[in-house]
Amino acid sequence: MDLVYDVVVVGGGVAGVSAAIAASRTGARVLLLEKDMSLGGVLTTALVNPMMTFHSPARQVIGGIGQEIIDRLVSIRGSYGHIDDPIGFVKSITPFDPEKMKSLLIEMLKEEGVDFLFNSFVLNVSREGGSITSITTVSTGEENRVNAKVFIDSTGQGNFSIRGGAYYNIGDGSPSSCQPMTLVMRIGGVDREEIASYVNRNRDDFIISEHTDLSYLGIAGFFSFMSRLDDYGIYFKRDRLLFFEVPYNPGQIFMNTTRYPGYANRSKELTDAQTNGNIDVWKFMDFLKKEIPGFASSFLIQTGCHIGVRETTHIVGDYVLRTGDLIYRKTFDDSISVQIIQLFLQSEPALLQPQPAWLQVLLQHLL
Repeated sequence: MDLVYDVVVVGGGVAGVSAAIAASRTGARVLLLEKDMSLGGVLTTALVNPMMTFHSPARQVIGGIGQEIIDRLVSIRGSYGHIDDPIGFVKSITPFDPEKMKSLLIEMLKEEGVDFLFNSFVLNVSREGGSITSITTVSTGEENRVNAKVFIDSTGQGNFSIRGGAYYNIGDGSPSSCQPMTLVMRIGGVDREEIASYVNRNRDDFIISEHTDLSYLGIAGFFSFMSRLDDYGIYFKRDRLLFFEVPYNPGQIFMNTTRYPGYANRSKELTDAQTNGNIDVWKFMDFLKKEIPGFASSFLIQTGCHIGVRETTHIVGDYVLRTGDLIYRKTFDDSISVQIIQLFLQSEPALLQPQPAWLQVLLQHLL
């Protein structure tokens, strides 16, 4: 089947949904293609939670459609909105319910008149000169040829751009340097009062903002317990637990603790990471129940549909963001947006900038 649109967005995460809505509001006819069976990307399929951060130390710098999504989540009790980060890693965090996020993003696309297709993969890319003119998509039992004036890559890993011939780098210079993957767990039956009490009595065992009152649990710590992971035959190694409460779901948390090395664009390495995560999860639950205060009655609700991938390829745009741009807050006269970035250099891990200011983004970064 031949399809014709003004704009095609490949990838249905929050970035892709926002791009599709923005394009539709200009009057364009828009199609969004998503490989999974829901919208939201890693926020919903990999349970990455909370979002961070909409704020610089001084003020909110991210708004627009992103803030519209948060406002609507708040209105349906799907988020508390922006709250101070209890760990102090960034200025604010935005916890949310991923199931409500899935439904909301569908509603927003429908309201804006955006067409979307799930279970859709880009098979081939056709170009004339330096421009993509059409793509072939494959789904269960069918192929479609999609023609458009503009194609937007919101895959998160740049896979569509690479198919279209874009140059790219990998990790911090090689596949082995990519940041590790994480299988996030949603856990219920957690005694928040016992955890808060333990944290207050043992604050040296945690990274915690001096301003937090633990009315919302965002926990990085239990350092003194983590050497016991080996006793449970757990594959991953970590020096801390990291977890956050699920809004409006008492006793539930998102556990973001596992770490698995690998280059996710190699299917064998991605499979190994996912496999180790699926095997570790029950051993890890046993560890939590037997060792960690507040988890004695805990139980696993779900894991992410797939492991969370932090880093693979970096598309080389017309302008490449450099470390100095971040450290020295380089400004540009022709920026199109701002972003908050917590700088972490894998080659120099000591270079961690606490509470970064906003960074200007150029259109040339994205072309």
